[in-house]
Amino acid sequence: MTETEIKFIEPTPPEEEIEIPEQREFDETPARFGAVPVDKLPLGWEQETRKRETKITKFQHLYPRITLPFQEVKRVEFGHNAEFLRQNHNDPKLKALFPSGSNRLFFGDNLHIMRQLPSESIDLIYIDPPFFSGRNYNVIFGDKNEVRSFTDIWEGGMPGYLIWLNARLVEMKRLLKDTGSIYVHLDWHASHYVKVEMDKIFGNDNFQNEIIYNYGKFRASKERYKRDFESLLWYTKGNKWLFNHDEVLDPYQDATDRRFDKVDENGNRYKYLKGRKIFMQGGATPSSIWRMSNLQINAKECIGYPTQKTEELLSKIITASSNVGGIVADFFCGGGTTPAVAQRLNRRWIAADQSRIAVAITADRISKVVEEKIGKVFAVPDFTIEHWGIYEIPLLEEFEDKRFREFVIQAYGGRTETTSPDIHGLRYGVPLYVGLPSRKSGITKDDVAKFAKAIFEEKHVHNGTMLAWNFSPEARRAVEILALRENRRIDFVRLSLVRLESDEFRENVVSKSKEYGELLSFIQPPQVRVNIKRIDNLRYEFDVSETVSLNREGVIANVQWDFDYRGRFTTTQGYSFMRDKKTGMPILTVEKTFTKAGKYTIACSVQDNLGGERTEIIPMEVS
Repeated sequence: MTETEIKFIEPTPPEEEIEIPEQREFDETPARFGAVPVDKLPLGWEQETRKRETKITKFQHLYPRITLPFQEVKRVEFGHNAEFLRQNHNDPKLKALFPSGSNRLFFGDNLHIMRQLPSESIDLIYIDPPFFSGRNYNVIFGDKNEVRSFTDIWEGGMPGYLIWLNARLVEMKRLLKDTGSIYVHLDWHASHYVKVEMDKIFGNDNFQNEIIYNYGKFRASKERYKRDFESLLWYTKGNKWLFNHDEVLDPYQDATDRRFDKVDENGNRYKYLKGRKIFMQGGATPSSIWRMSNLQINAKECIGYPTQKTEELLSKIITASSNVGGIVADFFCGGGTTPAVAQRLNRRWIAADQSRIAVAITADRISKVVEEKIGKVFAVPDFTIEHWGIYEIPLLEEFEDKRFREFVIQAYGGRTETTSPDIHGLRYGVPLYVGLPSRKSGITKDDVAKFAKAIFEEKHVHNGTMLAWNFSPEARRAVEILALRENRRIDFVRLSLVRLESDEFRENVVSKSKEYGELLSFIQPPQVRVNIKRIDNLRYEFDVSETVSLNREGVIANVQWDFDYRGRFTTTQGYSFMRDKKTGMPILTVEKTFTKAGKYTIACSVQDNLGGERTEIIPMEVS
């Protein structure tokens, strides 16, 4: 198949005609299971009927929408991004999905991230959500965000888990193109429950296969049959979809298949059927039972956490349900198998995870794939690491004044105002003023006076809010004096002073849901201290046990090492996600034997449990 060729599959018509409703908008549920009408909405779905009018609120009552800015914390460059940026000019949805031309890796709550991405823009979604098999099994990285999210999932039992997942599946359906596919990876605990919900969301007519993923790892028992597989539920968005049948054919078990009993001069096997020469195509019709090796066999792929999936599995899915240049997404990306394989197969990609450690490991993995396997094969776009809701303070301090103001106002739930130099935005009609990016700066008495005058004379209102890292004592006193004028003068102004790191600043999101408070925070990177000790010829010990988190309640959660740093961080094999087998805590002291003496540059990347990360670069002489 050529890179530009697109094949769409139309379903085989049933023997008996079944009345199928017209394709509905993605925010409506299907009308029936085949011939059986649907009498229930997905768990958690809400719709109101008033005077013959149906208002669909979906999951907004449980998970209200909040819009926060994305912060680009890192861009990994490969030198070809201008080519991909040019592609945006002719495709508005591509521009909305990849505004800088780069692939995107997100850190944050995937529900809210998805809600800010454009509809009908993705060809294929694969997700491996947390299985409903126990809290401890799913908490892999130990980040505070990961623990918080999984705690929320289990609190409501199976219905709570399904509601949590349904809210995300509805957004995924919205994001899929009309010809798109979604694969949801589950085990026996919840696969049948989830299928019922997906029938309601996507429509039973759009269910294509339950794929049995037999990976050879199982727990033996004399009390039952082996539980030696997991399930993938494959649904399509509409009644036409992409499926590259010939590219995922199963190999014949017997190369001397008796049906193809002749061989031509080139070694190709064939048979005659009604006088025509039919060649063996290299495989049989793809089966829905996939027997694949596990990570114990593919040890080079293994990065050390229990739910990692193999590249072989993702290669088959991505090859089958997307074309070269197509867009693949994984909103539970974990260790990054999906974007890594998508990159290797020359697809565009979007990935997200609520764990900062997972994001760091994924970024490292993508860089390694490009450097070692595909960097010289075809042009590769850059990729960005973007935070949603958890923002790195040092990077914000580097913003220009205008950009910083826009960022803060959006995070506060307001909109930018440009008609006055002393009024930067509005929120619910209340004027906003934003201080300077540097934390060393603060709001002064003069700033208070200018803002108070502007809101009274230009906006003719008596309230305003000033947002900043800090406020000088003189500024606070000026605000108090303005408040005292309230009962004596008609031109009084009452000002609120809100620090960016305060609970009051988060009120914008907490007012939507009391559970949202931790979704918005400002963080510092850890303070990294690396002690190096020579212990033998070419062998050294590297110790980061004196490294500390600078965030309140923060602790060091993961350490990665690159012992041959050359300008782009790529973890040395075996030094990515290291845990003490007894305690589960990150390993802070490691040893490394170098192959030869000489000058090296070492890089150490550290993440804390609140999302802070810092990479320390260390030149050293190995003897």
